[in-house]
Amino acid sequence: MSKTVSPSPMIECFVRTAREQFPTAERLKLDRFDDAIASTTSRPDAHRARRCAEWAIELANDKKQSHPRWKELKELHQEWKGTWFGLEMGGVTPQGATFTPREDVHIQWVENAVTVAEKIGTEDGWGNAPWEALLDELIAMDRTRTGTSE
Repeated sequence: MSKTVSPSPMIECFVRTAREQFPTAERLKLDRFDDAIASTTSRPDAHRARRCAEWAIELANDKKQSHPRWKELKELHQEWKGTWFGLEMGGVTPQGATFTPREDVHIQWVENAVTVAEKIGTEDGWGNAPWEALLDELIAMDRTRTGTSE
């Protein structure tokens, strides 16, 4: 994405997907983020998407989780991990110029993180699906990645 837009499309995707998938009690928690989200930009969106993918993989690899679909989630995240590393490896041209994965892959990573949070929250309890901390982290990336041209 070359033009910087506000608010962040990746964060808006996260919130939209959460509003579609989360139960009412969790959806209501999204309201507290509205003002902070309004001040975000698209500048660090590639980093946000990567963090969502990492977060989902970390959560699926958490051995403390007891949800019955553990194997299914772990296999799914192995696929995501392979796709992620494949895209990252393919992200450098022979001349050394770098490019980021296409935006649709970024959107998929964000949506998948929300889906993992929903599955774990529903099956293991919402205290075991720390999506609010992830959203705080995604919002803070505007402050920690200023000047990023992605």
